[in-house]
Amino acid sequence: MSVKQNKIDQYKSGRSNHQIVYKSFTDVDGFKEFVAYRRLEIIQLSPGSFQASFLSIKVGNLSFVYNQVNQQVQACGDPLKGCISFAVLWSENEKEYYSFHHPIEPQRILFGFNNREAHSIYPQGTIMTEIVMPVQTFDTYADQLQRYDLDNNFRSRNCVNLLPAGIKEIKDYLKQLLWLAVHKPNWLQQPHIEKLVADDLLPLLISHIPINWNSKGFLKPSRQAKLIAKAEQEMLASFEEPLTLRQLAQNLESSSSALSRGFKELFGMSPMRYLKVRRLNALRQHLKASDPENSSITMLAGQFGFWSAGHFARDYRAMFGELPSETLGKTAKI
Repeated sequence: MSVKQNKIDQYKSGRSNHQIVYKSFTDVDGFKEFVAYRRLEIIQLSPGSFQASFLSIKVGNLSFVYNQVNQQVQACGDPLKGCISFAVLWSENEKEYYSFHHPIEPQRILFGFNNREAHSIYPQGTIMTEIVMPVQTFDTYADQLQRYDLDNNFRSRNCVNLLPAGIKEIKDYLKQLLWLAVHKPNWLQQPHIEKLVADDLLPLLISHIPINWNSKGFLKPSRQAKLIAKAEQEMLASFEEPLTLRQLAQNLESSSSALSRGFKELFGMSPMRYLKVRRLNALRQHLKASDPENSSITMLAGQFGFWSAGHFARDYRAMFGELPSETLGKTAKI
């Protein structure tokens, strides 16, 4: 599923409804700015240099978006208005992915739908593909196939279980489309392609959605998921104040062990490690927005709970691959 930049950077056909865009990133903020139209907050959770790639293929009313990220990231944001999306996951080891604090099985589940706000955890090395279309386009094909069950109630859900063979068929089709877009982009210029892709893919997609999807069509937050969500809110509200695991547990009327277990399962790290990561990400945003001539890294670090300059610089470099002064220096160059 890799895409080489020398193969394609940006390609537009003579018609406005056919477009291929490819871009690679070495900075999480650059990636976030590029997908700003989705109004997503993207947080890097695992330490190390960041690399991501984005490939968008637009064919008529259908858009296919491929995202690959080498680090673990968290994405939160608003739903897409007037659209419905179906997402599938690719990864080397079919790792677990979390949406709305629940695990998603890459081999079985279509998810997304975009009628609710996003809350997702991507493990390192995850590749996700989204098929996005106007709701009206989806409804037209669903009606043609007499799938009247795929109505507003269906779109209010956020996942649906398919048979593994169904997911494989959909992924195989997407692989072919990706290969053609990268190696034969002129293929999209043919006048019949727009209808061909829609007529091939949408019936394939719809036919694999089971009629009894209601049984497991909605991921409701569990008690643990609600606890972790409240803990995140508590952390984000106290960046400038010292916060211990014991204090956090007391504030939430929970136990330290329950919090530790929940964060380990969802994020793969302890609550205090997660708090540090969020503080480092927030501080990086401030450094990028600061005037280097009138900024003190030590004072900024103190505002985010980092009181030891040596430890802070070490943690920052381990997380982002550069010193805080280098981030501030890049701002000066810009």
